[in-house]
Amino acid sequence: MKKRIIAALLTSVMAIGTLAGCGSTAEKTETPAAETQAVKEEAPAAETTPAEEAEAPAEEDPFLTGEKPVINILTTNASFDNNEDPALAVMEEVSGYDVVFHQLPSENTTEKLMLELASGGEYDLVCIISPHTSVFGDLVDKHALTDMTELLDKYGQDILSNVSDAGWASVSADGGIYGAPAENARHSEEDISGAISSGLAFRSDLLEAIGKEIPTNLDELYDVLTTYKEQTGEIPLTLSKSDGALVNDIMSAFGLGSAYWYDIDGEYQFLIRHEGFKEYIAYMQKLYQEGLLDSDMPINASENAKEKFLNTSLSTFLWFWEIPSLKDSLAVANPNAKCVFAPALAKDADSEGTVVEATGIGRIFVIPKTAKNPEHAMIFLNSISKMENFQRIYIGEEGVSYELKDGSYYPLFPGFSEYSNSNEFVGVPVATEQAKMWEARARKTDEMAEAFDQMNEHANEKNYYFSPESYAGSLPAMTEYYASLQSSIKDIVIKGIVEGNDAQAVVDECIEAWERDGGLECEAEMQAWYAENKHLFE
Repeated sequence: MKKRIIAALLTSVMAIGTLAGCGSTAEKTETPAAETQAVKEEAPAAETTPAEEAEAPAEEDPFLTGEKPVINILTTNASFDNNEDPALAVMEEVSGYDVVFHQLPSENTTEKLMLELASGGEYDLVCIISPHTSVFGDLVDKHALTDMTELLDKYGQDILSNVSDAGWASVSADGGIYGAPAENARHSEEDISGAISSGLAFRSDLLEAIGKEIPTNLDELYDVLTTYKEQTGEIPLTLSKSDGALVNDIMSAFGLGSAYWYDIDGEYQFLIRHEGFKEYIAYMQKLYQEGLLDSDMPINASENAKEKFLNTSLSTFLWFWEIPSLKDSLAVANPNAKCVFAPALAKDADSEGTVVEATGIGRIFVIPKTAKNPEHAMIFLNSISKMENFQRIYIGEEGVSYELKDGSYYPLFPGFSEYSNSNEFVGVPVATEQAKMWEARARKTDEMAEAFDQMNEHANEKNYYFSPESYAGSLPAMTEYYASLQSSIKDIVIKGIVEGNDAQAVVDECIEAWERDGGLECEAEMQAWYAENKHLFE
């Protein structure tokens, strides 16, 4: 019923756009793309850059030289008011536009978005669309979005250069481009320092008490956990239910990690078909059966696991940004204690662990067919996507809100305090450059900085695997089945760890559930998508 309602609402978008006088981008653009290209080809290549070519006819283009309208942006719900945040003033300063944000409600977000567009809401940009849902595809199918091709050609040179070919492929359909994709921060294979954000955390005081160092591989982890249990009688490793099924930093020893999809002999396969998955389950079963892993793992909430870590357990799974919230409690346990991390463990002393980045599109900026100012929307978005402007909005000014030390970004306070929410005000950056700037956020406190830097100290010595799975999140079967499949697979893994069944039997049960409940449909779509797009990631 919900889908039929949404379809009916979206079918009316074209009629609404016509009544409102909102024609196509081609009708509104004065110079067709072919003529624009011809002008570019006539200009001497040595005298102008692509961006300068796009700006050359500024004196003849009223959209570039005339009065600037207010840009209305529809965005996702947030815990703060975008229109009162300090980052808004920076965005308006660098773009030259006044901006008004409109937030969607936190509940029934998709339905409200559809209603807003179907009712002719005059938003210039919508920036809450993500390929992790079917929303973007639905809007394209229902012709609710402006084809940005000509707007990008004329006003979006920085956006065009910032986005990867894979990013553009994710927002293209039927020969048109219907969104400007902001790709998640990611690292280049040449330098993955900064790619690690979590790990198995250990209390430094308890490691010291048993005379052990931070483990770097599974053999050392087993030795550390066994020694702690033997000397103290306490459970050494505690995990929450949400973390206990798939522990990235143990999976890393078997060529796995935070990704769910892997290239296995040229085919894109779900992790349960990876040969390392069985070995991972067997290792976790061993820890559980020998009392090295908390028996309450299947029912532990995250706070329960943290409490046990602060009181009796040696280790748990933590993200670096959780450290400040544990500082005072850890000081009560031992003023000299701190959290130290063992990220991306190797299988043994003769191998290296695997750091996995599974990323894709974080958000997509779209221009609805009902937008009053599509040209200005693109000019504005391109302005905040220029990397110097992006940096100014995202982390501020060097020497005022951040500083560089050996090429790494560190925050300066109090200036950096004004950029807490600035990620909601930026455009379409270069993903690898954003990744380095993001590190200033990772170092907002001394404790966070120490943990983050320690996690990444040996990152470049580890194997690296990039999974582009999030670029394909809006495929129909993935949208329909994937979330429930992930949940059921995790439940089966936890059950298998606790019951101690043969590891292969656990894998077989996962595969049976996967194939029964929509996994084969997901595989078919993902493999077809991967075969078509694999070259974009090589």
